[in-house]
Amino acid sequence: MSLRDSSGVGRFWTARRALLAGSAAVIIVAGTSAALAAGHPAAQHQATSGVKGVKSARLTSASCSGPTGAAYIATAGYQAFDAINTANCAYIQNYNVGDPGVMGGPGDYNYSSEDEAVAIHGDTLYFADTGNDLVSIINAATLNPSNYNPPETTIHVGFEPGDLAVSPDGSQLWVTDMGPQTGPGSPADIDVISLATDTVTAVLPLPSAPAQIAFSPDGTTAYVTTADGLWAFDTASLVPIGIIYGLGDPHGVAVSPDGSTVYVTNTNHNVVDVINAEAIEVTGTIPVGQLPWQLAVSSNGGTVYVADPDSDQVSVISTKTDKVINTISLAGDPGTLGLTPDGSELWVCGITSAIVTVFRTSDDSVVGSLNLGGYGPNSGDGLGPTGMVLTSIAPVTGS
Repeated sequence: MSLRDSSGVGRFWTARRALLAGSAAVIIVAGTSAALAAGHPAAQHQATSGVKGVKSARLTSASCSGPTGAAYIATAGYQAFDAINTANCAYIQNYNVGDPGVMGGPGDYNYSSEDEAVAIHGDTLYFADTGNDLVSIINAATLNPSNYNPPETTIHVGFEPGDLAVSPDGSQLWVTDMGPQTGPGSPADIDVISLATDTVTAVLPLPSAPAQIAFSPDGTTAYVTTADGLWAFDTASLVPIGIIYGLGDPHGVAVSPDGSTVYVTNTNHNVVDVINAEAIEVTGTIPVGQLPWQLAVSSNGGTVYVADPDSDQVSVISTKTDKVINTISLAGDPGTLGLTPDGSELWVCGITSAIVTVFRTSDDSVVGSLNLGGYGPNSGDGLGPTGMVLTSIAPVTGS
């Protein structure tokens, strides 16, 4: 999910984020491998593949080790996603999402999409193809590191899908349609997709732009942050069962493993709102860094990690005291994060730097890092990583 002004006036970047918006625009407008080559390994491969004496790009990473599995990172500025091996932080491939093929070309490199979010259930990946108003579905088991254009199933949804989440039982996919945000009355809603048929079965209108979605562990409730507050829906009847207004342009939302507490990032007031899930009411606020964006809850429910991009930090919250117990400094506007399924590592990615840093959760120490750009400190400019999922299923690493 890119940083947006949910009051309805389009993209909302701080001064530093203006660099990202400008870089992404250059990529989309240029549409050529020559323009892209300076920014990403896959583009460099396209530009140099088959040219005598020129090697395709290789992403460098600091030495690290972790649990078996994969990280899939949505790079909105490059209309694609990166696959990373969590066992060794090794870059596997950059795969395009939703881009139509170019007539006469052997591959899929029209770059017309904008992949802003990713979700996973089992070995199936779901992407918000914002630029084409689609959801793309990809079987991770079919990914081929020798081919950056995997087979996809696409589902047409509403205007500018920005986030999505799969219900715990894998039966539903909920998608936030942000709308063009051109002013009051701009269409904004939620698409509910049946994953048995891969079709939209319901559209739930909203009065303001939605941001992120999280399900309760039992799947009976879906929580959606919007410009005017938090909505809670019954997933069986699709009826709102509670609304909390005045949460300061909330963005991220996460639910405790026992389903009792919902955590929401309040971007206007630089706090995390703590919400009683049964009563659907705020029970406390936790001061964090500036512009708290995404957040994640540990599997034991004891810790909440909050990405604070405008403070270049991650806030570590103890849920026993509802207080910040540590702050991790991290340059590059850290905005997206995720935990490995075993909870041993926290992966954090900078929105403007496109540098992924891996932390050991036992002591918050750095155990590895990698640059999605692959060509030095500024090579990730314009990639705009905005979403991340981690799985314990090993990635496909061979051709």
